[in-house]
Amino acid sequence: MHDVPRTYLKHHCGADGKGGSTGDMIYSAPVKDLTEAQVRAVNIKNVCLEKDLYTLPGTTTQERMFLENMYNDLYEKSYDQLYGLLTDENQESLSPAQRHDIISFVVSMFLRNRAWGNAYNQLMDETYAKVFLLAEQSGQQSFLMGDQEISIAGKTLEGFQRESRKADRPMVALTGAQKIFELIRIREINDIVTIVKLEFTSLEFITSDNPVTLQDSRQKRPIPFDPANTLSIPIDGKHLLQLRPWAYEHQLETDKIWRTDARGIVAFGTTQINNHYQAGQATHFILGSETGLKSFIQTKDRYKN
Repeated sequence: MHDVPRTYLKHHCGADGKGGSTGDMIYSAPVKDLTEAQVRAVNIKNVCLEKDLYTLPGTTTQERMFLENMYNDLYEKSYDQLYGLLTDENQESLSPAQRHDIISFVVSMFLRNRAWGNAYNQLMDETYAKVFLLAEQSGQQSFLMGDQEISIAGKTLEGFQRESRKADRPMVALTGAQKIFELIRIREINDIVTIVKLEFTSLEFITSDNPVTLQDSRQKRPIPFDPANTLSIPIDGKHLLQLRPWAYEHQLETDKIWRTDARGIVAFGTTQINNHYQAGQATHFILGSETGLKSFIQTKDRYKN
């Protein structure tokens, strides 16, 4: 299952250098070895893919694939239409349904990817390591987690952690889906939909396997579920989609697409912020066109604070 869907990734497939499109080929680079030599072309079928990511327990295929089908039906099927609307400069207004779908897509992209599951697994791995060690030191074959007694008889720490991650995966997937619905309701109250377009520049936005970034306009450390955050996601190399919580504070209409053409230093700054955030929060890979990735890698260390 793709935690970053192909319907999103395909719009980041760049040009082939001969006046055509690379079709289903996107370029990627591993964040652990971020050099130009590591930039590779890969089919979008083979990136941001993890087996059984959303699979639930069940006796039927429908039960097991419930979350995967839900993500496809609610957030992926209509994305091409939304992308066309968002990149059409003549499109100025939004129906309530269109606004809901845009906010829903951004929020789903923020919470559905494996970064959240990885963070949960890391926390639980550390917790289990501590209680496992204490149980071993005291000669016990089990320990209490809440009101549940958990046996470690005949198990290694690494094996126990693997079992726990596998057992927790359906719970993590369901919790993520629940949080998506909750955050959509919150973001619909006050968000405006904005598009930043890079004009008259060779600069490009890159994306990643964790593509939604968040910023707090109050210059505080952002809290993931705080509705005061701005959520940003590049929808292709030239367009950045943002949900900004400005409607009431700035008395802005929520039934419009607020468009900004970024040129010069503004375009440079916006691109640098997005691209550094993408590289900083990526789980494994940054993604985009060959030109976009290599340009970022060439300059990534030049503008560090």
